[in-house]
Amino acid sequence: MTTENPLLAKIRMPGRIFQLPSRGLFYKNGELDDSVKEGEIHVHPMSALAEIHMKNPDQLFSGQAVETVFRECVSGVAKPSELLSKDVDAILMFLRTVTYGPQYEFTATHTCKDAKDHSYVADVDGMIGGMKYIDPTTVEKQYTVDMPNGQIVKLQPSRYNKIVEILKFNEGKKEISVEDMKTNLMMMLTSVVVQVDDITDPVMIREWLAKIHTKWTTQIAQRVESINEWGPSMNWTGKCRDCGEEFSVEIPINPITFFIE
Repeated sequence: MTTENPLLAKIRMPGRIFQLPSRGLFYKNGELDDSVKEGEIHVHPMSALAEIHMKNPDQLFSGQAVETVFRECVSGVAKPSELLSKDVDAILMFLRTVTYGPQYEFTATHTCKDAKDHSYVADVDGMIGGMKYIDPTTVEKQYTVDMPNGQIVKLQPSRYNKIVEILKFNEGKKEISVEDMKTNLMMMLTSVVVQVDDITDPVMIREWLAKIHTKWTTQIAQRVESINEWGPSMNWTGKCRDCGEEFSVEIPINPITFFIE
């Protein structure tokens, strides 16, 4: 007989409910629990043990840190590594604010003359509030490409596990060969093209992508770029402490430095 530990009931922090910027629109294979509606998930603060995972470079690079920490701290996510990559970025921001609070201190340098490194504070809650969400009323049209020959291509945003695969493929390479460039292109395209006409077989789609005209490839790539303006933004704007001018800087979501109080 298993006895429930009464100590644990008093330490479970309530966390907060957030909506994924994708609104859960692309999850049809059990990535989210059935209880999740419109992409709303419950995010709990990290424990000290979970924090260790997020600061381990090897686990971060392999994707294992996201898999482990999301399963512990994010209610409603069943397959963390199969989430859209921008949803993963958003959850990292959610974890940061529920664990440490909304203020994030970082170092930046303006481009003015004789500028020095200074410490600035970003409002993570404010960044979350300014997050761009996918519009469900236009998603069908935006993620569909009509090809010149009449074929219809269905797209999806990149998934986290596909981004990890690309990073692993390029790990440690000082130079990118022609074959590497071709592989990278195909990995990128196959990560976003999920259907051509009524075909969803990834092998057939890959073969099709390898044979189409370069202008068609460009057409698909341009559409992907044009619909990629959703999700969290880590762009911070503030006044330089040297010259007083306003400047902007992109704060990288690097868990090794982002998850520190």
